[in-house]
Amino acid sequence: MIANAMPATSLFSGAPATALPEGLVWVSRGPGDAGSALHRVTAGGTVARTPLGYAVNAIGCAGDGTLFALATARAGRKLRAGPHVVRIGGDGRVTDLGAVPGTRRASGYPLADAYGGTVVAAGGVVRLLVGTASSVRPVQLSPGAPRLLPSRPLPSLPYAGGWAVEPSSGDLLTVAARGGRAQLVRVGSRVSFTPLPAVLPGRSAYGGVAVHPDGTLTALFNQASGPGAGPGTGHAPGGSALFRIPLSDPSRAVKLADLGSVASSDATACPVQPPPAVAGEPDPVVPSPTPTRRPVPSPSPAAAEVPAPMVTMAPPRPQVRKATPAPPSSVPPPPSTPAHRSNVRPAEPVAVPASASSPVGKRFIPVAAGFMIAAVAMTRLFRRRR
Repeated sequence: MIANAMPATSLFSGAPATALPEGLVWVSRGPGDAGSALHRVTAGGTVARTPLGYAVNAIGCAGDGTLFALATARAGRKLRAGPHVVRIGGDGRVTDLGAVPGTRRASGYPLADAYGGTVVAAGGVVRLLVGTASSVRPVQLSPGAPRLLPSRPLPSLPYAGGWAVEPSSGDLLTVAARGGRAQLVRVGSRVSFTPLPAVLPGRSAYGGVAVHPDGTLTALFNQASGPGAGPGTGHAPGGSALFRIPLSDPSRAVKLADLGSVASSDATACPVQPPPAVAGEPDPVVPSPTPTRRPVPSPSPAAAEVPAPMVTMAPPRPQVRKATPAPPSSVPPPPSTPAHRSNVRPAEPVAVPASASSPVGKRFIPVAAGFMIAAVAMTRLFRRRR
């Protein structure tokens, strides 16, 4: 868990000459400390300090911000089977992944003399490049359990306490002392030494370096000044410090901050996380546009299966049918094509009653004839019986 987070000017004994680079991460352990402390420079310019409970070194950062390192002890007790690979999450929790077994050529504890490390990832494979006195020993972290890969020999170099990979070239970078002066060391297709200004101490005590996206390198110089000494105390000035080195012009290196008494350390660079939202601050409200009220036609049976958004509508106005005058019976109406469908039904034809001036209807004549024939027949029958 994070023990404290405060501005860099409040964390260290002396105020830094320049702001610390965002994403800088380092671990340090003072004289007599059982475990290391993790320091992260946040996007807001503050430094978060987290006690780990493990004595760690050779740290590197993956693309998602996860840290990997080698741990030699926990709570002051030495770990078995040599250094263990540990994973450190963003909240400072440490997961022990166990010791890395040796190979036929590197039996025993192959990482016992490791002093620096950096993480590289390619094609889904994550590796921790661990530096030793004579070689770089890659440790595959994923996929699978940590395992040792074939080592890469190093040329004869001064002691270097940490490595970093330059993304643009793939070269290994470090800071070491050579001839009583600090040197920027580049190991690639060839080895080069670039002298650094006198502001950097000329002793081989640089415990970690980190390369940043802006093309600068941060170097951490270790010095254990002893109890009661360090910047601001007036005793034994010149404790540990952080330095900024522009790779394009190393002669412009400057001191960033004094760190006090440090016995061992390592550094790396992580992706910068955005600052957390301020508690209690409401989220911005984006007004939604007012929907336009339009009449919605009655859905067809097929369209009725699809749910439609609810729209608030005003009650429809009643439709009033207007009477259409009938044309004169003598003049047939001219044919015409209506421009749109009318809601008024066409008038149905109505039977015209017979004229009142006709005394007898068409149905009355056959009925009367029938009665007359029946009367004649009855008269004749009556006469025969008499």
